[in-house]
Amino acid sequence: MKNIIIKSFVALLLIFTYSCDSVDFGDTNIDPNNPSNASTAALMTDAERYFGTTYNTATTPNLYVQYLANGDYDDESRYLGFNFSYNDEYADVLRNLNEVITLCQNESTSTAAKANGSLNNQIAVSKILRSYLFWTMTDRWGMLPYTEALQGVDAKFPKFDSQEDIYIGCFQEIDDAMAMMDSDAGPTGDIIFNGDMNTWKRFANSLRVVMAIRISKQVPSASGYAANEFNKGISGAVSSNSENLFYTYLEEEVNDNPWEDRFQSRKDYVLADTFVNALIGTGNNTAPEDPRLEKYGEVSEGGLVYAGGEYGETNNTFNYSFITSDIIFNKTAPSMFFTYSQIAFSKAEAVNLGWMSGSASTFYEYGVQASMEQWGVSTADANTYVTAHPYTNMNDLAYQKWVALFMQGYESWAEWRRFNALGVAPTLKMITNAINGNGIPQRHAYPSSAETLNTDSYNQAVSEQGADNLDTKLWFEL
Repeated sequence: MKNIIIKSFVALLLIFTYSCDSVDFGDTNIDPNNPSNASTAALMTDAERYFGTTYNTATTPNLYVQYLANGDYDDESRYLGFNFSYNDEYADVLRNLNEVITLCQNESTSTAAKANGSLNNQIAVSKILRSYLFWTMTDRWGMLPYTEALQGVDAKFPKFDSQEDIYIGCFQEIDDAMAMMDSDAGPTGDIIFNGDMNTWKRFANSLRVVMAIRISKQVPSASGYAANEFNKGISGAVSSNSENLFYTYLEEEVNDNPWEDRFQSRKDYVLADTFVNALIGTGNNTAPEDPRLEKYGEVSEGGLVYAGGEYGETNNTFNYSFITSDIIFNKTAPSMFFTYSQIAFSKAEAVNLGWMSGSASTFYEYGVQASMEQWGVSTADANTYVTAHPYTNMNDLAYQKWVALFMQGYESWAEWRRFNALGVAPTLKMITNAINGNGIPQRHAYPSSAETLNTDSYNQAVSEQGADNLDTKLWFEL
């Protein structure tokens, strides 16, 4: 227990007291044969790996939205997880991104940093990634240390900013990043887009669009800042499947697709009955109504049919459908950040909100067709499906977005919560044997160390936001 307490304290110390300034101990313990400053390329690479190895391929949110069910061990689908640590995000990813910015801006280190690409572009990519990370974090936990985070002794006990303030800050940081990009070389340590700054512009614009739609329940006005951010980004966002933004994995074991690793020795996940039955629809378990099911999963090993495991229970995986082998047995299967279908559905909502002109029905159809194309469904089958499933109301859009976001767990979970708040979300199974919570989780509880090591700020956040549990709804869904 003593070791656990010490480790928690050290982790929180890194989060809340990291500073770009360091104490000067002269020449003590300096190796003259090695550089004293970290490489900006190495720092960026290390930060970016988090999105491919941790965030994009996390299992928990894919269970929350019932794409997946458990095999022999059902705890995760019964919400065993309660306190979720954000130590890696603060102490590793954000710390590295901040260090890249510092090294590029500091006169004494910028010359060395420039060897890794334009200083402006390194800073811009770091700011975009920082915004993306804080956005995903606030949609998981809600209020978080933001304006006072990572400021060292200047803010030993940082306040928890409101979710709205974090959104506004992230929008501003995207603006700042876009304004400073130049035509020189992109970062050499960029393993996501290989320093292609045009692709980073598309990423930033797509991020702005999706963020704006996320808060449209709270900021719905066509003259509000959410609509303004949407319209600043929409013309530069993903506009076809050829522009989809994803994390690329490699064949080598240390950089390959985590889903492939999970299925090397164990088969702990199958498609969930909630999802499979929805896609079978009026078809049957060998010829589903939605042709995407044949691309998303495999027929069961036992019955050679499409069958979903019971969500919230243990399942004999032999009887149920696995995730497509194109993902679980493919080392280089990509994980998605933003897709054309996602942007098309966002346009449909924007029309309904009065944020842009056009036809919601047309953009909805573009979204469904883009999803079909993304997963390799034939044009004929896609057209047949779209004709049979026209846009009638927001329930249709919410359902199709849920289907299209398959395996984009955290994004789908956030969208399900938003649509649930609007009363149009797809129906998910409410289990009766939950370990924690009283339904589909609405957020993650803070790490247990937050209350101990930053007590006043933690208590203030709980007072303003609500109980620190899985059931408290966040600002964007109220």
